[in-house]
Amino acid sequence: MKQSPTEIPAVAEKIIQWYDKSGRHLPWRELRNPYAIWLSEVILQQTRVEQGRSYWERFLQELPTVEDLAAASDTQIKGLWSGLGYYRRADLLHRGAKQIARTGWPQGTKEWLEVPGIGPYTAAALASIVDGEVVPALDGNAFRVYSRLADWSEPIETSRSKAFIYSLALNFVHPKRPGDFNQAVMDLAQALCTPKKPKCNECPVQELCAARSAGSAELRPVKTRTLKVTEQDLHFAVPRRGHQFGLVQRPLGGIWSGLYTLPELATVPPGFTPQVLDHRLSHRKLRVHFYPEFEGSSEPEIWLTREEWSKRGMPQAFVHWLTKFPYI
Repeated sequence: MKQSPTEIPAVAEKIIQWYDKSGRHLPWRELRNPYAIWLSEVILQQTRVEQGRSYWERFLQELPTVEDLAAASDTQIKGLWSGLGYYRRADLLHRGAKQIARTGWPQGTKEWLEVPGIGPYTAAALASIVDGEVVPALDGNAFRVYSRLADWSEPIETSRSKAFIYSLALNFVHPKRPGDFNQAVMDLAQALCTPKKPKCNECPVQELCAARSAGSAELRPVKTRTLKVTEQDLHFAVPRRGHQFGLVQRPLGGIWSGLYTLPELATVPPGFTPQVLDHRLSHRKLRVHFYPEFEGSSEPEIWLTREEWSKRGMPQAFVHWLTKFPYI
């Protein structure tokens, strides 16, 4: 379904009006500081807002400028990031800061895409918020909103669908407030236009939504691909020396790349009972086995207390283990 020329500005205005009244009040939205905004977007790429806010505040307090972040040590950044997971983002954040400190702040989507760790969605979001570029920021949430507005019935993963949604969204973006509009679409997707049981009766554009009119809102967007989740068992020795843990650095490129963890075991040690917990990554389900009575056969690279380990970047699975078994 095509929106008429008169409906397009009506949708944009109604969404902006709803945002002004009901949008989330987030601290980075009150600022025009590109560093603070960029930092928030990177932290929130795979992190809930409730969790990400405290990390954003911590980074700004300890590293208040992009130059400070660029000059920081890898250890300091990993420590500030500790607990957020997906530690490659911390590495890319550091690389991005060094590039920006050297070349200056990007201007527009094309230049934002050249910053390490910035993909199409984040580049468009930053270009619209920081630079005022009239461009739609499209992630899964935005695709859901736009596919329902148009009652788009084709699989959302196809190139044809992506081109259609981009063209549709580009028409909808508020010309005077593109950044606010993109954030409004995100808030609308989180609060009302949810994947299941959308609150259509509370939606500011319910009368202009084709999927609501057709009764197909919960069927949009159409998806044909499902993320294949793999299962993996990991086994770790627990070398201890007083309050210190014996750790080794993980190889680059794999899970927990470059971080310090307990020594991983290639085989299950016979005769020892493990402490087991389940840990979920985006596309991987881990079953992690810890052997507190088995120290392994190789000498650890470094000995750290729990606090020292945390400051260097402790993977979330190990945080959960120490929380579940606090007597260790």
